[in-house]
Amino acid sequence: MVEKVEHDIVNCIFKIYTDGEEAGYLTYDKESGTIDIHHTVVDPSFRNRGFGRILVNAALKYAQGEHMEVIPYCSYARVIINE
Repeated sequence: MVEKVEHDIVNCIFKIYTDGEEAGYLTYDKESGTIDIHHTVVDPSFRNRGFGRILVNAALKYAQGEHMEVIPYCSYARVIINE
């Protein structure tokens, strides 16, 4: 099983693929100095494999590289960030 995360910066979305199939996505908005995470969604057939965590971590890494604060409106992202 190969996981691949793609970042569509224009549409503010991270998508995760496994073996070529989309397993989930994370959406966000960019405001002045912040990245607001709105939704983290993993297809039910791909749950419990850590894909949501991978998506949140990808968004955090992107925000860090852009020197932006993360505001997790998504409850799942909030849990991961506060661990």
